[in-house]
Amino acid sequence: MFLFYLEIVCVLAYGAASALAAHGILREREGSARAARVLFFAAVALHSAVIGIESTTTSGTLLSGPNIIMLAAWVLAVVTAVGLVVTRRGLGFALIVGPVAALLIVASQWLKILDPVSADNMALYQWPLLVPHIVLVFAACACFAVSAAASGLLLYQRRLMARRSAKLFSLDTPALDTLATIARAAALAGLVVFVGAMLIGFTHMVALSAAMTHFHCQGSVGYLWPRIVLSLLVSAVWSLYAVFSFLAPCAVGTRTRALLSIGGFAAMLVLIAVSAG
Repeated sequence: MFLFYLEIVCVLAYGAASALAAHGILREREGSARAARVLFFAAVALHSAVIGIESTTTSGTLLSGPNIIMLAAWVLAVVTAVGLVVTRRGLGFALIVGPVAALLIVASQWLKILDPVSADNMALYQWPLLVPHIVLVFAACACFAVSAAASGLLLYQRRLMARRSAKLFSLDTPALDTLATIARAAALAGLVVFVGAMLIGFTHMVALSAAMTHFHCQGSVGYLWPRIVLSLLVSAVWSLYAVFSFLAPCAVGTRTRALLSIGGFAAMLVLIAVSAG
C-alpha cells in the first residue's frame, strides 16, 4: 500500500509540473517555469525511488505487462529531465511528457489491479540478478535515447544551416558542439551500463546451461538466442559510434555518427520489444 501512495504522489507531481510549465510558458512567468523544473526533477527522483523499491520485491522489474510500462515512463521522464538541463525548450517537452508519464503510471497500476499474477516477478526467486539486469538495460536505454535525441537535433540544425533557413535563428537549442558532446557522453555511459547488463545475462545463461547439462534436465535456452543476437548488434553499433566519436573522429563525418546513434537507439527498442514478447 505504501508503494501505491508513492505512485499517486508521483502522478500528482508530474501533473503539477506540467500545469506549472503551461502557466510559465503561456503567461511568461519565470517563477512558475522554475517551479515546474524543480517539481519535474522531484517527480523523476520519486519515480526512480518507486522502481528501486519495487525491484527489491516481487512486484517489479519483470519485463512484461505493467512493469515494462512503468520502466518506459521512467526512460521518457529521464530523457526529458536531461532536456530541461541543456535547453530552455525542454520545459515545453516537460509540459507534454508530464501527463504522458502520469498516464503510463496509472495504466501500470491499473494493469496490476486487473491481473496481479502477471505483474509478480516470481523469476526473482530463481535468479536474483534479474533485477539489476533489467534495470541496467533500461538505464542504458535512457542514455541511448539522450544520445539519439541530441544527434537528431544536431542533424536538424545542420540541415537548416545547409538550407540557410531563417528558422535557425529562432531555435533555442544547444550549440552543435554541445549537442555532439552530449551525444558522445550519453552514448559512452549507455554502452558501459549495457555491457554490464549483458555480462549479467550471459553469466546467467552459461550457469543455466551448465546446470541443465549436469542434472540431465530436459529443456533448452534457445529462446534466448534472439535476445543475444540483438544484444550483440546493439553493443556493436554503439561500440562503432564510440570508436568513431572518441578514437577516430576523422574517419567518418558528423552525419554518419549521428545516424549511427539514432540507429543504435532503434536497435535497442527492437531488443526490448523482442525481450518483452
